[in-house]
Amino acid sequence: MDEKLRSNIIRVGILGVLLVALLGVLILTGIMGCNVVPGGCEVYYLAVRGGSPSILVVYSDYGLGDPDRLVQYLNEKDIIRAHAKTMDIEKLTYANVRDYDLIVVERAKKICSSKLKIFQYYVAAGGRLVWTGDAGTELCSGFQPNERLEQNDKYLLEKEHIEGGSDAIIGPWARKDFGQQLLFDEFLGVEYKGNYCDFSTCPPSAEVGRIEVTNSEHKLAYGLSPSIPYKGDFAVVEVIKDSDARIVAVLDYGANLLGKGTGQPWLESGKQYNFGRQLPFIVSTQVGERVAYYSAPIESLVGDAPEARNKALLEQMYYGMLYG
Repeated sequence: MDEKLRSNIIRVGILGVLLVALLGVLILTGIMGCNVVPGGCEVYYLAVRGGSPSILVVYSDYGLGDPDRLVQYLNEKDIIRAHAKTMDIEKLTYANVRDYDLIVVERAKKICSSKLKIFQYYVAAGGRLVWTGDAGTELCSGFQPNERLEQNDKYLLEKEHIEGGSDAIIGPWARKDFGQQLLFDEFLGVEYKGNYCDFSTCPPSAEVGRIEVTNSEHKLAYGLSPSIPYKGDFAVVEVIKDSDARIVAVLDYGANLLGKGTGQPWLESGKQYNFGRQLPFIVSTQVGERVAYYSAPIESLVGDAPEARNKALLEQMYYGMLYG
């Protein structure tokens, strides 16, 4: 073989290896989706996980959601047949989050700021996160693991965040941790106001609104019905102005949702608030849209009766976050 031809083949081979390595890094860090090439996701998860992606559902003592039911649906062969497991948030560490391709957080109203930082680290390292409902809207209290104390886990005041601000609490996801600002609200792209049942009577069997898809081509909504009835409680949130958050679906309440502050530290007690008619239901944010917020537990839409099952939202969450 001609020496010049051999040299060119070697150079092309080296360039190919470098391109594959670069593509792997971009996918691993979440900057680029694994579907950038046909069959790329299957090859990626086979190489990294030895098969299917690994999912972790993190939970705490109380809050919106049923983590066991969610895992049951994720692993059910007639729905997704995924590899999902649950973990108490107290067992979550910087080391073990790297074992999972997707983390879903629900039934975890009380979350210490130290744990919120782990989720931020996880996403920055390329992980994908689905945050649901009222998770993390309550501070920790008393002694916590790693010798954390209540006075070191506080809500952030507006005046501590912006010059000339008031003494008002921004919201439960804006924290002050050991004197440092922790802006988890900006990380999610939304501010939590309260649960629907805090502001209104909510019979469990009554339809409270309809989930309306705003972008049918979005990876979390592709193929979904444009209007899905919803029953039950959910978190009332507002998208943060000037954030990079994208509203994928809203809950159309049918009229403006009016509610009074009922003890939430970030709302004025007794004051009536107008949260609007179309309430954010699915919001995506961060580089590569690696973070998604759902205002209600995803499994609540599936249902157990075969004739009444709505698997599409759960399936699209799975494939959108992991294969999109």
